[in-house]
Amino acid sequence: MPDRPSPADPSPGSIPGMSDFTAEDLFDAVDRLVGELLTHHGFEEPPVDAVALAQEAFDLTVREADEEDDPRQGRFGPRPPRRRGREVVFRPDQSEESRQAVCARACAKELIPAVLTRLGVAPGTENKSAQTSLVGLIAPRLLLPTRWFGRDARKSGYDLFAIKDRYPTAGYEMIALRMLELDEPCVVAVVDDGIVATRRGNRAPATKTLTPAEELCLERIGRNGDREPQTARRDGWTVHGWPVPSGPFNRIILRAVPEDV
Repeated sequence: MPDRPSPADPSPGSIPGMSDFTAEDLFDAVDRLVGELLTHHGFEEPPVDAVALAQEAFDLTVREADEEDDPRQGRFGPRPPRRRGREVVFRPDQSEESRQAVCARACAKELIPAVLTRLGVAPGTENKSAQTSLVGLIAPRLLLPTRWFGRDARKSGYDLFAIKDRYPTAGYEMIALRMLELDEPCVVAVVDDGIVATRRGNRAPATKTLTPAEELCLERIGRNGDREPQTARRDGWTVHGWPVPSGPFNRIILRAVPEDV
């Protein structure tokens, strides 16, 4: 069975001016194009290095930020920001995952014309909203290609840490949300410092209110001094939780699966 798109993904109806093709057409066009691109540039297995891909596939300049990128640093007052053009500029404090994500988005933007052409849409006729939606669809598929990700996620038992080891250039949250596109019904929640930042399901819309099973899993992680992954079962749900080991927040990611499927 093909991987199931997540409700978080853009559909043709949510992309202004694009209603002459189905959601399956859109996802298939993106997946095929990404697969061809990666094969052409020698990526036959994970991980995908989006920084190298931006430079080699699209001839983008990738560099560290310098004083000229800061308008506050002018000798005679604020200077206008440098026109970046076809380049990606890293901040000094950016993590490697963040740098990979920025480059993946830059690559995704470059791929939009090819995706639209395959769908029979004239490149350049899309509006800003459509561009943003397409970048959000393509970028995760560059770091977590559909042709590999579903197989590896299932093989690992949907273990976030095991998948992260296999796909080190992708962030934990990106990996977790990509799990929503697989066949097994689930709900993914991202909890930062005890606050639910994101909570999505792949069979029905999900609010930010955690179920008792999710609350129990969160509590078990919180009282575990080693902050190890935990599992909780309650009211027909099994929840797996992973404490993200780094980042600006005390982040915990939960994946809940109904037991009656």
